[in-house]
Amino acid sequence: MKVIAKAAGDYLSGSISTVTLRILLIAAMLALPLAGADVLRGVNNSLFAKRFEWAPRQATGNIVFVAIDKHSLDAVGTWPWPRSTYATLLDKLVASGARDIFLDIDFSASSSKQEDDLLASALERSGGGVLLPVFRQQEAASSSETAVTKPIPKFLRNAWPVFANVAMDADGFIRRFDLGGQVDGNPIQSAAAALGRIDGGAGSLLIDYSIRPDTVPTFSLSGVLDGTVPADAIKDRSVVVGASAAELKDIFAVPVHGAIAGPLIHVLAAETLLQNRFLRTFDQAPLELLFAALLILGVICTRSAGMITLVAAGLAIAVTGEVAAFQLQWRYGLLIGTAVLWSMLLLAWMLALNERIDLGRMLVAMANTEARNTRRLMKRIIADSSDGVVAFDGDLRIVEASQSAKALLQADVGMSLLGDAGAAITDAVRRLISEHEAEPDKVHTAGVEFSSSRSSEPAHYEASITVSPLEQPNARRTTARSRFAGWLIIRDVTARRDYEERLQRLSELDELTGLLNRREFASRLATLQGEILVCVLDIERFSSLCATLGRDAGDELIEAVAARLENAFAGDLLARLDGDHFGIAIPATGARPIEDFADALLQLFGKPVLIRDVAVPISVHLGIARSGDAAPGALPGAAQSALDAAKAAPGRRWSSFDPSTAVRQARSRRLERDMHEALRRRQFFLLFQPQVELADGRLIGAEALIRWNHPEFGLISPAEFIPIAESSGLICDIGRWTLIEACTEAAVWPDGLSVSVNVSALQFERSDLEADVSAALSSSGLPPSRLCIELTESAFIDQGGPAIAKMRALRERGVVIALDDFGTGYSSMSYLADLPLDKLKIDQSFVRRMSGNTGAFEIVRAIISLAHGLNLQVVAEGIESEPEAEALRRLGCRMGQGYLFGRPGEPVAMLTRWGEEKLLSAGR
Repeated sequence: MKVIAKAAGDYLSGSISTVTLRILLIAAMLALPLAGADVLRGVNNSLFAKRFEWAPRQATGNIVFVAIDKHSLDAVGTWPWPRSTYATLLDKLVASGARDIFLDIDFSASSSKQEDDLLASALERSGGGVLLPVFRQQEAASSSETAVTKPIPKFLRNAWPVFANVAMDADGFIRRFDLGGQVDGNPIQSAAAALGRIDGGAGSLLIDYSIRPDTVPTFSLSGVLDGTVPADAIKDRSVVVGASAAELKDIFAVPVHGAIAGPLIHVLAAETLLQNRFLRTFDQAPLELLFAALLILGVICTRSAGMITLVAAGLAIAVTGEVAAFQLQWRYGLLIGTAVLWSMLLLAWMLALNERIDLGRMLVAMANTEARNTRRLMKRIIADSSDGVVAFDGDLRIVEASQSAKALLQADVGMSLLGDAGAAITDAVRRLISEHEAEPDKVHTAGVEFSSSRSSEPAHYEASITVSPLEQPNARRTTARSRFAGWLIIRDVTARRDYEERLQRLSELDELTGLLNRREFASRLATLQGEILVCVLDIERFSSLCATLGRDAGDELIEAVAARLENAFAGDLLARLDGDHFGIAIPATGARPIEDFADALLQLFGKPVLIRDVAVPISVHLGIARSGDAAPGALPGAAQSALDAAKAAPGRRWSSFDPSTAVRQARSRRLERDMHEALRRRQFFLLFQPQVELADGRLIGAEALIRWNHPEFGLISPAEFIPIAESSGLICDIGRWTLIEACTEAAVWPDGLSVSVNVSALQFERSDLEADVSAALSSSGLPPSRLCIELTESAFIDQGGPAIAKMRALRERGVVIALDDFGTGYSSMSYLADLPLDKLKIDQSFVRRMSGNTGAFEIVRAIISLAHGLNLQVVAEGIESEPEAEALRRLGCRMGQGYLFGRPGEPVAMLTRWGEEKLLSAGR
């Protein structure tokens, strides 16, 4: 370090002389007026802003700001607002006696015809005193071409266009405003020029930010609309209407006041004109050059003066100049930039100092002092460092070392680094020296890790070694290039290594059982060689057991199951996959069939598990897959598929992987995923099957039947996707959509026709069916009496009173309730008399067996007789032949549906076939 300091001192003393420095300072002073204005523009702008701040002005009060603030947004509601709101606002402002009204709102796009007409009428009533904004903006983000955005022609017939652009300086602040511009060859004033009531519209002016925005009369737009703003506050004043709410993002940065709303900038610009504050600047370069010459002459002529006198004179000049600049800006609107002047004053002081002190020698002394201080500081840092720090020279001798490094390496200053540093460190140092000899001009680094067992516990360390070339100006080049200095930094990473090992264990193991987790189980499976069996096990009724015994008891049960598996399969892969699912992987041998493995695993849980002194019997389901069923890493998924199949089959305890079952399960999972998107993309659609009066064949209604047109699988039967929708919980959304679509379609049918909609038992239980029906009827306009809700017995058999209350609420609204598929479910007479029903639908399985089956015929006769006794209408489903229809007519069945009358189809085709095409057209 001493060598470096001495070299720096020699260099400075040899290259910097008093005369050279004096010339440089004079050249800088003369260059500042020519180039310093741009460099110091930010300083000048800050000084202008401070002078505005020191002499604040009040607004005239002739311009009122009506703000679209947070309160207005909450009061009016949606944004953008309907144009009728602005029409109402204009009428109220005109009625209050407003003079000019500037709506700082973009009206360049058409809204609805009704809304646009309301605003155009209000503009006409205002008598031409409204200003609407015109914006000039880039046609594309990467283009320099600009286009003018104007209000739609309908609005400009009774309003004045004004430019409303605000131009930012390079630092993002708004300081100027334009007086106007040209549009299609016609001059148009800016909003500020129009409100400031000046003639002409060319050029731009600076905004006087000494005018305080908080003195501008400001009212909430909602206050004007509800009449809480008195008319006297508006009368004979110009009004600016615009956004101030932060949500609308019409906020800009300005000097003095921080960030203010865009409409307020127009107000302050107009106030600048109203108060005749025409701010001006001029080219200061000639005066600044004169000032620089006077300063240089003054320094030369005052060599005998003391430094204190020079400092006092400089301060006096600065204070006097700044006061004068402030007065000119405050009283006459003349903006004087003083940053260049004061910079030249500072250079003049340095020039005077150079006249009296040999600056070169001073810099050398400062460099030597800096070097000594740096040396002391580095020694202190090294000595006190918690890391082991060693500095060594080209002879590999230790020149500095921290206490921790001395203890670790058993070495001290002056000793060889290679003495007892350990093989890892010495090998790395030798390698770096070889690299340095090959490329002596570069810095070479290396990192090594090593362990030490000198204490009772093993410790782990990381070492970073750096070899840097050392310059020696006075030595020969070959000698200089061979010299270097090196650093060795050693850090104890034992705690971090232990923490990483703990994290590794936590990332691989299940916290509760200590078994492998799902990810690690699959990862290790992928590395196994040979044939293997993989089993996924789950505990039957685990959720019920947890609900009965408590969650803590459930955790104990999981631990007990894990313990039994560990005892039985020691050395095999075991995992807790999730919840109550466990994974087992064992080698597969031809001598051990899958059946034997499954039986042995089931017998393992033949005895109860003792939980809190209570013997809890448990049973399990198994899904088993073997090599060849899937890739090793995918075997848990195959076993899970087999488990799902075992749980779906009543009485079955285990199942092996079946590719066809897996394909069906995969299809079901795919349909479940696609169902959300299908509802959003309207892939579902409705077909309608006619319902007729059996006596005369007259069409009386239709049943809405949902279908799914999958983009990949084509048409999918409801028998396949409805159970999936019920298991996923999406049935409520699908049922709500079906209600709305069916009611909307039926609303345009002739008045005598009704529509029937099936409601799933799960939808009936979980959704607010009354609210869904009300919404569908309200949005479609369909009378409630023309809607029939069809329910199966499972919808209310387990719910009792709540289900009956729901049905009764629907009937009270006027909706017809039908019991669908009667005779195929529980069909208990005890509840039938209590249900609020209107119709009974005979299941098609009885209708189709009536011919030639006396029992089926008598069941149909009994159902019809029972329905008539309960004053219920009867609808027979599945009528496919005229003899079936005739038999039902003789039995007294009034209504029917089936292929005899028509298959499910589009409503237009159905109504056309039944002679209702003309009525349909009239209804639409």
